[in-house]
Amino acid sequence: MADDSTSSSTPSFSKLCSSNYSTWKGEMKAFLCTKSLWTIVSGAEKRPDDSKADLQAKWDIRADKATGQLYLSLSAEQRTHIDACPGARFNAWDDFFSIGKKQDESLMSLIARIEDSMSKIQQLRPKDASSPYPLPLIDDDPSSDDFT
Repeated sequence: MADDSTSSSTPSFSKLCSSNYSTWKGEMKAFLCTKSLWTIVSGAEKRPDDSKADLQAKWDIRADKATGQLYLSLSAEQRTHIDACPGARFNAWDDFFSIGKKQDESLMSLIARIEDSMSKIQQLRPKDASSPYPLPLIDDDPSSDDFT
């Protein structure tokens, strides 16, 4: 039987917006429980210690999947707000360049971590290809604005 956490299905409930947090929260928790990801999101399942590289790699992959599911459940306005943040782009590149093979880690696990990291970078690319990183907007961090 396949592990539910590897499924690529997306939530079928309404995306999070300013008026549906209570409902969304319960539905998201139930959805993540069906994917065996809730314990990571809730903090009940901690990342394995450094002596368990294979378990760390598996945990990291599951944590990335949980993050992806949460991201997909955001409204288009919220995604744009997150994607436009220069800090998110910097962190994604920083994470990518800090990837290294861990002791006792399989090459397949390393490749999966690299692919996940590159996928995050690609998702954060600016939508306007003619001016991907306009200098005047580099310091304009929309994450400091409040959602209304």
